[in-house]
Amino acid sequence: MLQDSDSWLDLLQQGLAQARAGEFDNALDHFERARQLAPTRPETACALGREHMRRGQLEEALALLEEAWNQDRSLVTAGTSLARCLGLDLEQFLEAHAVLDDVDARFPNEATSRLIRAEILLAEGRHEEASVVSEALLESTSERVSQSATLLMARVENERGLRAIRSGGLERAIFAFKRAGDLDENWAAPQSNLGATFEKLGRLQRAEAAYRSALERDPTYARGWHNLYLLYQRQNDSRAGDCVERAFRADTASVPITTDFALSLLGDDDPDSAKAILACHAHGLGDLCDSWASLVMPLARGGSRELAEFCLEKAKERSTDPDLIARTEALLEGAMRGPAKA
Repeated sequence: MLQDSDSWLDLLQQGLAQARAGEFDNALDHFERARQLAPTRPETACALGREHMRRGQLEEALALLEEAWNQDRSLVTAGTSLARCLGLDLEQFLEAHAVLDDVDARFPNEATSRLIRAEILLAEGRHEEASVVSEALLESTSERVSQSATLLMARVENERGLRAIRSGGLERAIFAFKRAGDLDENWAAPQSNLGATFEKLGRLQRAEAAYRSALERDPTYARGWHNLYLLYQRQNDSRAGDCVERAFRADTASVPITTDFALSLLGDDDPDSAKAILACHAHGLGDLCDSWASLVMPLARGGSRELAEFCLEKAKERSTDPDLIARTEALLEGAMRGPAKA
């Protein structure tokens, strides 16, 4: 082990290089060793805090980043990282903005601070304010900041599209989703949202093309496969089954995808496979009462008493909440009073 007075700095620099290379376990080891050698240096607290934040260990991250920033207000990375942790991870928006106000007062030309502020504004639902900040950063002399601002603008435009749909502005939504897709050519969600909008307008061929475009960008995008399944199902297209299977493979935790896949298999006269899919979903969520009970009503609404009752029995076997079981039984009985499919 290095023993000279600069050994903590050597370890810190090595850890930063490893983090940039994606070797995060080695980076963490170096940061912890640097912290042991220099426990009062804000640089070691900042680096270790950022790594804990990346791992989702937010309590440890917050404590370290607050220590670093409070100890040295000239360490801008500590301030911006603390604001990101507070605003984006912990949703403590007021506290995050207060930290950014302090950073901006000390470093008025710091683009990273403004970028993080725009991300936090977007997380708060303050889309137009996020747009103003992001657009101002598009011409940044920092290529990293400019690229990040472009990707953030894509999310702003996607949110504009979703808000336009909620207010009935479908044509405005189309424009917003197209712009979002142009700004981030690797992001599948705007293309899938574009397809859903075309469906609402009855432009089914364009809807299919948009869904396919989303899946070209990300072949594992579960919502894209599910949307394509729903489109094909309404058209009695034989490709529907393959789409819902691909959706399930991409996201076994989704209740709508799981129940649609199970109902599709039941429609193919394969109840055993349908039940196996439901079990796969529930086991992935811990095989708990809640995970089984959440499937009951979607299956009932899909017309299958058999599968709904299968899930209800599984929920009963694992029941830790008699009230939940009683409510679910009552809802199922109400849903199934009319003619039911097998």
